[in-house]
Amino acid sequence: MSVSEEPRVLKHQLVRRQLDQLLDGLEPGDAFPAERVLAEQYDVARETLRQALRELLVAGRIERRGRSTVVAKPKVTLPLAMGSYTEAARAGGLPTSRILVGWTELTADEVLAVQLDIDLGAPILQLERVFTTDGARVGLETTKLPADRYPGLRDEFDYRTSLYAELSRRGIVFERTVDTIETTLPDAREAALLTVDARTPMYLLNRVSYDPDGVPIEQRRSLYRGDRMKFTTILDRAQDGTGRLESVPSTSVRRGDVGAVQPA
Repeated sequence: MSVSEEPRVLKHQLVRRQLDQLLDGLEPGDAFPAERVLAEQYDVARETLRQALRELLVAGRIERRGRSTVVAKPKVTLPLAMGSYTEAARAGGLPTSRILVGWTELTADEVLAVQLDIDLGAPILQLERVFTTDGARVGLETTKLPADRYPGLRDEFDYRTSLYAELSRRGIVFERTVDTIETTLPDAREAALLTVDARTPMYLLNRVSYDPDGVPIEQRRSLYRGDRMKFTTILDRAQDGTGRLESVPSTSVRRGDVGAVQPA
């Protein structure tokens, strides 16, 4: 096919356009017609309709509530920042909370020992929480910290608040982060914790944070729902001629591609 030729429009894409028009006339929370009704209305096969509905789910235009489907609220848009994700969301007027999954005591394997610049077998404190906003579970965050550096953290920290703020209160200064961003699908446990279908696309964000002396502060793995979240980014030219990442771009999501995380 030459570059001047128009790509072929698939039938489910035509149906998707019609469904988009239908959604334009509805409000968030409104019931969305059943699959059987829509298939009859547009005179298409159920499989064709399901492909179009799948695209709408990924785009965040509709969401499943049990066996029913409703019009979704707009995606939550937040910047990637070195500060607290929770505080950034609340500053944007979004109600947020944390659900404690659990604390776990680990020992550093070869990978963590290098990432956190600690001895092999050194004690690690792991905190796992679900991030919610506007009543929906949108993220699963797992933070690993060198236990010896944060004595009493497990007993003193209120998991519903910002871990970034707690570490700052302890005199820890976040100077630099190294972030990676991938896209993936949740495993069965992750899907259950986020109350989503296992086919829901996810942003997989990883971060190692450093203090002004270059000492690692934490290693964090975050999984965010691609159907409910998107991120913004601002790139400024740094003095050394490289781009400085200040926040994370909105992208499409599928298993195996490459995304980053902020302290929260």
